[in-house]
Amino acid sequence: MPGAEAGGLSFQGARAVPWAVLLAGILLGAVARPATADAAPWPFVLALVAFGMPHGAADWEVAARLGGRTGFIRRLSGFTWYLAAMAACAVVLAWQPGIATLLFLLLTVFHFGMADATAVGADGDGPVARWCLVAGRGLLLLATAFACDAEAAWAPFGAIASAAPWAGAAWMPGLDALRAGALVGVAAGAALALCSAAARVRRGKPHDAMLDLSEHGLVAALAALTDPLFAVGCFFLGVHAFRHTRRLACTRTVIEPPPAPSRLGGRLLRVHALSLPLMWPTALCLWPLCWLLGGFGPGPLATASIAFYMISTLPHHVLGLRLPRPDLSPASE
Repeated sequence: MPGAEAGGLSFQGARAVPWAVLLAGILLGAVARPATADAAPWPFVLALVAFGMPHGAADWEVAARLGGRTGFIRRLSGFTWYLAAMAACAVVLAWQPGIATLLFLLLTVFHFGMADATAVGADGDGPVARWCLVAGRGLLLLATAFACDAEAAWAPFGAIASAAPWAGAAWMPGLDALRAGALVGVAAGAALALCSAAARVRRGKPHDAMLDLSEHGLVAALAALTDPLFAVGCFFLGVHAFRHTRRLACTRTVIEPPPAPSRLGGRLLRVHALSLPLMWPTALCLWPLCWLLGGFGPGPLATASIAFYMISTLPHHVLGLRLPRPDLSPASE
């Protein structure tokens, strides 16, 4: 989008909540980093009911509305590809969890980054501005987390891999290799962030470029100063899932009918309501995952959530590519 007016979105508003979450996490990490390790599962637990899981579970309704399908049978037929992609991802995860994890992390770099590029209006500033912001944002989060504490960053994926049926014969990356690759990723992420900012400056948007660099810095600082699981959970809940839900709430095709509430808060609640039909099956899927991963406490629940995202992110990402530009203003901002 070339600017806020193009999609009816306030990009300043799109930054407010994410920056508040990032700053709160950074402050906690700076004064009491061990507390972030204790609290690490809780952003994922909270995400099960607010923004996180609902922003993906809304895909059932999003797919139906984008395809103009009504009635359960027609909706299900249009959602078959999504379920088939989930099944294929589950097979790869069970067969080669190490490779599946690396592919998931690579996809997450682009999935998180593309959502942020859209939210801050970089999509219309040319391929360099957009794609360098996309890759830079995702790398500065995930690569920084692995570079600072590879063992803790890998821990939930290691637990998932150990529960995979064929884990014993599967290839797994070593921590030293992960750490070395992450250091390269941090350097690449910083360089790409600077390239994106320079491209936006050339487009006559120095203010947006400075905001982008500031946000890159906040993301990297969160990943460096806090427990990796806590950092990714906070970003997922307060930045990515919030921005995606906000986008859905400002997209008439998704949110209507009936007529959309005038205030953004009411529309965000409607997106959560739209997610309910798929939330119940998702909850049922989490039960066996929790059982496989050690129980039903916050830690296993967070790990089970990550396992489910490893299975569902690919079709969720592909469906997101079909979303039209937002055309409703977040009037409450």
